[in-house]
Amino acid sequence: MQFNQTTRVVFPATLPDPYGGRNASDCIGLYPKPGCGSEPALSGDRGGSMQYATFGIMIAALVVIGARIARSISKNDRARDEALGLND
Repeated sequence: MQFNQTTRVVFPATLPDPYGGRNASDCIGLYPKPGCGSEPALSGDRGGSMQYATFGIMIAALVVIGARIARSISKNDRARDEALGLND
């Protein structure tokens, strides 16, 4: 009986250090210390362009809602003043 022995070459995996050389316990938790993590690589990552666009859209929506509420209040006040004859 003859056995063929094959050798397998295993290369070490070189992954980027997500903690930037810091201790992992400093970067994991409810409030990670500044400097942990990595720069955003995709637009949807934390701090990426999609996150800023979403923030801008939310602020714009709040401004539109506030303007509509102010206009509605102003319109109702004018209508009430006309009904009471309080126009100057």
